[in-house]
Amino acid sequence: MGMARYDDDKNPDKLSSNTDFYFVQGEKLTPYQSQAMAGRKLTPEQLKTYATVGGVPSLDGKYTVFGEVVEGLDVIDKIAAEPVDPYKWPKKDVDIKIEIVK
Repeated sequence: MGMARYDDDKNPDKLSSNTDFYFVQGEKLTPYQSQAMAGRKLTPEQLKTYATVGGVPSLDGKYTVFGEVVEGLDVIDKIAAEPVDPYKWPKKDVDIKIEIVK
C-alpha cells in the first residue's frame, strides 16, 4: 500500500496525499516492459523481481509505501476488478474498513 500524491506540476515538493492511497497487485512484467515503465536503468536483480513477483516500476522510489496486505487478498482482487477510468481511478468510490495492528 502506498500514499498517492498529485503530479509534480501541482505538487513540486512531492507531498503525499493525506486521504488517497493505492494498492499494487504484483503484475508480472517482461524485462522490456519493466525497463520501459521505469524511466531509469534497472539492475538485473530488479528486472528479475518484476518478472517473478511483479510491480509497477514507474512508482518505485517515488511514493511512500506504508503497508502490505498479508491476508484478505480476495478483497483486493474484488477492488481491483472495479471498473476504472482512463487514468486508472475507480469510476465509483470503494468503501473499505481497516484495522491497524501494532
